[in-house]
Amino acid sequence: MHFLIILIAIAVLESNGQLAFIQRDIWVQKWHGALAKLSSSKLPALDNNPRLKVAVYVLVPAAVLQLVLWYLGSGILVFLLELAVLLYCLGRGDLSAQISVLQSDIQRNDLQAAFHDAAVFNIGHRAVSADNAAGLFRELAATLPYRLFERSFVVVFWFFFLGAPLALAYRLLALHGDMQLGSVDVQVDEEPELDKEQSSEEDFIEILEDTAPDEANKLLWYLEWIPVRALALTLGLMGDFSKATAPLKELVFCPKTSTADVLRLCVLGALNNQPAEAMGATGATETAEPTETIEANEVEETAALSQVADIVALFRRSMTGWLVAIALLVLTS
Repeated sequence: MHFLIILIAIAVLESNGQLAFIQRDIWVQKWHGALAKLSSSKLPALDNNPRLKVAVYVLVPAAVLQLVLWYLGSGILVFLLELAVLLYCLGRGDLSAQISVLQSDIQRNDLQAAFHDAAVFNIGHRAVSADNAAGLFRELAATLPYRLFERSFVVVFWFFFLGAPLALAYRLLALHGDMQLGSVDVQVDEEPELDKEQSSEEDFIEILEDTAPDEANKLLWYLEWIPVRALALTLGLMGDFSKATAPLKELVFCPKTSTADVLRLCVLGALNNQPAEAMGATGATETAEPTETIEANEVEETAALSQVADIVALFRRSMTGWLVAIALLVLTS
């Protein structure tokens, strides 16, 4: 049944582009706000332990969902509920439309518009900046693969193997950072001590950056650890296997490298376009020619356009490969 739900969800996502009709996150903000008030008034232990607070924020909705599924048992209601949860857990926004707009601007050599378009791929706390064509390509190589990964692959992965509650837990952790829910805690805890006339906007931003979203990011990294390495192997099978898996061999047990960095190195390797900095990060001993280094660091607009299309195509092939693998698991089980 899970495989059928996944197929329907992917079909709905591809046909609609975005799922605003079901992906309403107001309840997430209300739930986090209620938890913040509860911890500040009745459960001070949560305020003293940000990781525990984030865990409660994630585990309570996931546990409620699991209890409802247990109560319903099986049948059409369970099927519809799990389908609704999976659709809710998929990524936000119309990613295909955003990619099309970006490609159109790059094709017209309008880098200023392309910089603006690329910003939508920088999800909240993972944002970076670029000021030239080479920087734009490096930014897209780091952010676009992650957007494609978190949009569907990791959600489908956990939904199939461990069920809807874990898929919901993953999306709640991602929303915690993307919606900067930690700012609620800052306003509650710090506002009485701040002199609004004297504090600057930069000071307030620094406060936001040092709060609970970091704890959510750490837990999110754990949930992404297995799926990103499974996807990296698939990217190698769909592209240049040796170069895609070379960085994975070095980073497979690395406790510090972010999910986006692992994907960046493996995607560039699969596309046979691994820059000098990536080779150095993976410990490769081959030395690139000067002309190759220049070409890697100063990517032209047309090359960036083709790479964007190649990245999307690579992920589509990988996702299709995983759907085939899941179908084979279902048939043989």
